[in-house]
Amino acid sequence: MDYRPSIIYCAVLIVTASTFVLASSPISAQETQPVGRTEADQQRNAKLLKGYDYSKYPAGITGYTGQDRQQIVFERRERAIRVRVGPRGNYKAGFAQLPNGKLVLATCRNNNDSDPTKKRFLIHVYESADQGLTWQEINETPLFGKEPSLTVLPNSILVMSAQKGYFGPGSKYKESINMARSSDGGRTWELYDLPGADYPRNMIVEKDGTLLFVRAVKSDWSDSGDGSPNLQLCRSKGGKTWQFSEGAVDWNYSTFGEISAIRLKDGRLLAALRRQIPETKGEGFEDTVITESSDDGKRWSKPRVMANTAEVHVYLTQLEDDRILATYSNYHLPYGAYAIVSNDGGETWDRDHPIRLSASADLYVGWPVTLQLKDRSLITASALTAYLRQPSETTATEVVRWRLP
Repeated sequence: MDYRPSIIYCAVLIVTASTFVLASSPISAQETQPVGRTEADQQRNAKLLKGYDYSKYPAGITGYTGQDRQQIVFERRERAIRVRVGPRGNYKAGFAQLPNGKLVLATCRNNNDSDPTKKRFLIHVYESADQGLTWQEINETPLFGKEPSLTVLPNSILVMSAQKGYFGPGSKYKESINMARSSDGGRTWELYDLPGADYPRNMIVEKDGTLLFVRAVKSDWSDSGDGSPNLQLCRSKGGKTWQFSEGAVDWNYSTFGEISAIRLKDGRLLAALRRQIPETKGEGFEDTVITESSDDGKRWSKPRVMANTAEVHVYLTQLEDDRILATYSNYHLPYGAYAIVSNDGGETWDRDHPIRLSASADLYVGWPVTLQLKDRSLITASALTAYLRQPSETTATEVVRWRLP
């Protein structure tokens, strides 16, 4: 979830709607954790990061929040192919490949209703038959949603999850999420609600064809104060009906959500969790932690930090060469979609060599999803602010074809 400017969504509804709501009182300087590798670096960074009034920034995101500024970056450019999907105004997207090779992308778009009580995010579906080079819109779904995930079953049925796309009076976005199934490649959809407020980054297709996704049992994102530190495992044979179980996590913390989980080749489950850093408020002070389970989700290891402050929306992809790719959003400068790699099954991550997949003109960015194609190339879908000073539609959905060295 994110905070959108008034040209996209009225501010009153945003504050009411977001599951990452800021405290009602102003957010003061809150660099509560030392930033920097050495004590000298931390002291220098403390001076550089001093003086921000975080209440003046959307979601407390200054662009410098929590960043180690005692470093420079050496860039290396590689060839890629980048394509826009649909018109201006498209935003975050789910992404999947059908057994016949076609790519399907589901992206959300504001309906721009002049009545604030009727503002909705509609999900539009696109198809590509040429590995992402060109896209055709095949349907505007009847689904009002944001932050979609899209998964294809072995029988070509598509299963979509999404946060509720309406946050005004009578909204039930804290009670349930949107679910949908399509048996015709995304042209028509069967819709239903799934109880529970947290929505997944992705779903796992198990070897037997069943579905599994992992989410927070009950999160404190809504400031309810009654969250759970555990994970909920949601399983289905076809995406219509679901069974639930709970896995214990080795921590006492409940402010997390938007989980990406994968089944590793050795059978372990690996899950990346977006969390609010303790003693802070606002999306500028969130990061991503990772945990694993070797008993099919019954017990999970103590989560460890895998990404820097303000690096969220992690999407995990296990590659054919056994490396694990984590695609994520930078909510700090430079804004955009990025990726890092693990060579040891998710134990460590090469945070010193991030891969910039897209650049955004503002913080409204993200929800990247990366798929590996048959030729082992990668394709990433993500949102960005492409038109900073050109309202009313400032965002766009793009895909980029690329390869890892």
